[in-house]
Amino acid sequence: MFLTSGKETYKAGEIVFKEGSHGAAVYVLSSGKVEISKMIQGRKFVVEILGPGDIFGEMSYIDHAPRSATAIALENTVLELVDKDFLDREFNQIASDFRQIICNLVRRLRKTTQNLGYSSKRKEERARARIRISFKTASDFFRAYIGNLSGGGLFIKTTKSLQVGTLSDLEFTLPDSNQVIRTTGKVAWARSKDMSTEKMPPGMGIQFIDMNPEDKRLLQNYIASVNSS
Repeated sequence: MFLTSGKETYKAGEIVFKEGSHGAAVYVLSSGKVEISKMIQGRKFVVEILGPGDIFGEMSYIDHAPRSATAIALENTVLELVDKDFLDREFNQIASDFRQIICNLVRRLRKTTQNLGYSSKRKEERARARIRISFKTASDFFRAYIGNLSGGGLFIKTTKSLQVGTLSDLEFTLPDSNQVIRTTGKVAWARSKDMSTEKMPPGMGIQFIDMNPEDKRLLQNYIASVNSS
């Protein structure tokens, strides 16, 4: 049983600590829920959702390094602070060789977490490709566009979808014209062959990212002209 030295209360959405901040407090979650998340290449990844009885913050206590993740209360939450003197006394009573094993495990865990971020970046860079699409008729274009209108993108029918989140250089020619639209595309969702039906073919939804104003104007003008004809 841990000896505690006080309590902290957090409302939903409040941050307990941020990734990269300094602090050695170890917490026991008394009530509520806490989300542990990490930023990798600008995107938030949820590592774990903690509930009553869970303990967190121990890594920074052991190796005195900055916090490796962000902890946020998901609802009204009460945390108990594990008494530092109690932790120091218990930790120092452990045989030195065993303490070294624990410290090594923490260092390896931190290194593994960092490598996941680098690996994610390399995979994204390798997956980035140029996608060229040609629509023969206006109906072909609208079948691809309408389904992704809310996201401002296109549906590409294919059995070789890219991973969700993959960025690509997207280029397509508007039907019955020489107007070429170029933009960055992001895979918003993918449907595999085994999950497809006759009305819902395999493929992926591509969301437009940072389309330049000129190409956006061309696209809007084309859609308006087809709708008015």
